[in-house]
Amino acid sequence: MGFDGKLDGTNWICAMTDESTPPDLARPGSLAQSNSVSARSRRILVGLLLLGAILGAVSWVVAKPKAVHRPPPVSEIPHVNGRQIEFPEQFAKRIGLRTETVRQTDLIPTVAVVGTVEFDPQHVARIGTRLRGLVRDVKHLEGDQVKRGELLAEIDSPELGEAQASVTMLNAQAEAARRNADRESDLAEQRLTTLKESEDANANKDTVRALLGAARQKVAALAGTPGELRERAIGVHELLSPLAGTIVERRISKGQLVQADHTAFVVANLDYLWVELAVFEKHLAQIQDGDEVELKPMGSKVDLLRGHVAHVGSVLDEGTRSATIRVRVDNKQRKLRPGQAVDAVIRVAAAAVRGGLVIPNSAIAYIDGKPTVFVVEQPNSVTVTEVELGASTESEQQVLSGLKPGQMVVAAGTFELKSELFR
Repeated sequence: MGFDGKLDGTNWICAMTDESTPPDLARPGSLAQSNSVSARSRRILVGLLLLGAILGAVSWVVAKPKAVHRPPPVSEIPHVNGRQIEFPEQFAKRIGLRTETVRQTDLIPTVAVVGTVEFDPQHVARIGTRLRGLVRDVKHLEGDQVKRGELLAEIDSPELGEAQASVTMLNAQAEAARRNADRESDLAEQRLTTLKESEDANANKDTVRALLGAARQKVAALAGTPGELRERAIGVHELLSPLAGTIVERRISKGQLVQADHTAFVVANLDYLWVELAVFEKHLAQIQDGDEVELKPMGSKVDLLRGHVAHVGSVLDEGTRSATIRVRVDNKQRKLRPGQAVDAVIRVAAAAVRGGLVIPNSAIAYIDGKPTVFVVEQPNSVTVTEVELGASTESEQQVLSGLKPGQMVVAAGTFELKSELFR
């Protein structure tokens, strides 16, 4: 080796070079040549290291991502200045802000209520058994269409059989009494009998006739119709429909023992129904007979039905402070069913407004309990304005003061603007 065993930071390359030197070059005569080779190797190695450092620096500079120039973000937060709210265009788009013009037009106020569909009492019949007996036969079921006078069921009734037997017996007695009275009258004219016997015969005829009439009335009362109008089997009570319609209830079965007060059938003409609406006291004064009513079954997508107020209740419910309003409905298309809940809108013609200022209901926000609107004075700026309200419909509201015709108000986005006032 060409060094004394001590290795520092400057001659480690030389040491490595000396170790790799062939034996013939290590002789003392070749020392100068060895030093020259070591110096040249060091210069080459340093140059390579410098070149690598330069290439690494260049590649780092080239690979370094360039800074992208981005504009500063635009704030979407509105600025509230007193009763003025200013907001950027991005905020208006985000909340879906929409405006409407204050219009001057006629308005018929409406009252929205709920109600229940009921049978029209003039077009419904509850058919009772009238007699105690055993159900002999049932001719119809629920949903069947029946005509007036059509047979619904038959009941075996001992009570009716006794009454009918009495009529039959008295019929025979009445005929015998009539003949006896006629014979006594003929004999009295021929002076073959006394006048008293003739009078007694006529009196007996009248008595039997009266008893026959009473027996027939009893049969009619038990059977529901005069016995002579329909031929009946003795002791068989026939339940007949008193009107044309639909059997909506059947509470009788073959072989059933029924009492005299049992309701066997309910027959109704479903073309005609009532809707009973519960209307609060404050609205009753202006609602009148004939006012138009729009009806829709609750939770249904069928078209609106139209009816008219037929009666305004005179008695208030103490608990709800409401009265019942009856609406007559044409139900020939069978869109309503008895017992069904409905939503109703009554158009109160007596409270109609002529030429009033009108805005959408959605434009109104209540701030501190006061009705308020957001008036658009200039683009992206609104003014908080208190208003006085008048009559209303299901979609529009009359404004008595606070606005002028032609002004623009916010109709969509009022909730978000109201929230900014309390931020």
